[in-house]
Amino acid sequence: MRVKKIRMRKMQPADFILNFCIVIMCILSLFPIYWLFSGSVKYSADIMKIPPDWVPSRVTMMNYRNIFVENPALRWVFNSVFVSVVTTAGIIMVSSSAGYALSKINFAGKRWIFSFVIAGLILPKEVYLLPLYQMMVDFGWIGSLKALIFPDIAMPFGVYLLTQFYDGIPNEIGESTEMDGCDKIRFFIYFGLPLSKPGIGALGILSFIRVWNSYLWQFVMAAGEKTYTLPVGIAGLFDDPFNIDFGLKFAGAAVTAIPLLTIFVIFQRYFTSGVTAGAVKG
Repeated sequence: MRVKKIRMRKMQPADFILNFCIVIMCILSLFPIYWLFSGSVKYSADIMKIPPDWVPSRVTMMNYRNIFVENPALRWVFNSVFVSVVTTAGIIMVSSSAGYALSKINFAGKRWIFSFVIAGLILPKEVYLLPLYQMMVDFGWIGSLKALIFPDIAMPFGVYLLTQFYDGIPNEIGESTEMDGCDKIRFFIYFGLPLSKPGIGALGILSFIRVWNSYLWQFVMAAGEKTYTLPVGIAGLFDDPFNIDFGLKFAGAAVTAIPLLTIFVIFQRYFTSGVTAGAVKG
């Protein structure tokens, strides 16, 4: 058995320049994250120094202590995680079901419904904030976590994204399984969902980030610290414009960013494969 020898191509000057540029871009991209976490362990006076301390000369954990000991930050974290996880699960359920119906089931008005979904992509939430608020008042949900969860479950982008994934599943698979006695619901459960896993993973990450950062709606719906989410609670620590604690600001931003960075790092492969696969209609 002959083994082919793999010849390594010598690095050309253009390759060295390209790799050098990539390294520089990576450093520039990661620098804001480093500056955020390094500032969170500095005193406020050290943050304002010119020239700045690129490496903290004095390290303090008082900023994090002020957040978690002197404030109910753990309650805010629980509210944010609970709302984000439950809302993301609801978005995936609704979007996958609606996307499958719009892609694989023929019914009257399907094109009109899909057109409304597309129109919903360009409609910002601020446009219907007031009627949505009045609806929550009528339901008696003001100041409850239900008001933070259910309005965000209807996500037009999720329906659109998963519709494209289901369009990429050949119709011949559905026809062959239907001949074997598999109905639409079982095909959706046993074939549609597994084949659209990259899209569901990407949608889950995007939905979690979107809900976690939904400051305006969470601020309007919150009624007291018991229903505060982490972004709303952290923002409430900086009400005094004449006494700004920059170290506390950095620590609050770091606490808010840690879950998002963790989620993205863990599920990065689903996000990358989902976005690239959904960009091409098979």
